[in-house]
Amino acid sequence: MNSTDLSATVKTEILPKVGKKLGIKNLHAVPQIEKVKVSIGVGKIARKDGSSNAMNDALLEKIAQNIATITNQKPRTHLSRKAISNFKLRQGMPIGLSATLRGSRALDFICKLVNVALPRVRDFRGLSLKSFDGHGNYSLGLKDFTVFPEVRPEDTDLVHGLEITVCTTTDSDAESKELLAALGFPFQKDTSKQEAAEEARKKAEAEAQAEAEEAAKEAGLFEEDKPKEEPEGAEEGTAGAEGSDKSDPKEDSAKPEDSKKSEK
Repeated sequence: MNSTDLSATVKTEILPKVGKKLGIKNLHAVPQIEKVKVSIGVGKIARKDGSSNAMNDALLEKIAQNIATITNQKPRTHLSRKAISNFKLRQGMPIGLSATLRGSRALDFICKLVNVALPRVRDFRGLSLKSFDGHGNYSLGLKDFTVFPEVRPEDTDLVHGLEITVCTTTDSDAESKELLAALGFPFQKDTSKQEAAEEARKKAEAEAQAEAEEAAKEAGLFEEDKPKEEPEGAEEGTAGAEGSDKSDPKEDSAKPEDSKKSEK
């Protein structure tokens, strides 16, 4: 499917479905994709032999070529505006690369991301619902850019990640979620309501149990365990009993001699 067919499919099929779910009758008021931004920070990756004075231009060129291969658009280089000694950063150093996609290019990238790249991610279990920024934009990160079909892993010397931000025309996260889900984003199941209900049930059970125990104590059903008082002289009696059981070794040694005298 080329970009023209994809744009037509989004306008004629996907947007009306989203509008019907959200209760929006005007098609122009339905949330749409504004832009997709693909970016990467190169502050630590492209350091020249760990130096804080220069960046490795060859690595920067490779990273820029990788982003251009994925997005079909040359990325923009971001330079630092001021020097920060704690971060070993000097003014004018390249710190990041980004490419902003709009229109049909943004839709093509989303289609490729959803249908090809994400299924190739190792141990992929769905996209988190906590990555919305509160203004209708969604961000996700990939640790390995080789999941995209344009990249050949055997020809790649440097493996790095990417940050992808999808910006929509709405300020509501709920409306943005409906749009992205209609475009095929594999979100995880929303279990927040179930977790809240389970937590409320446990809290209610604990409160009911505490109230029942308090009522039982007031009714006198539970008697507090008091330490048992031992009778006086019990220890002395036991000590005397133990002492009476023990025999004197002198008396035992004298008994055999008395028996010999009686025999004589």
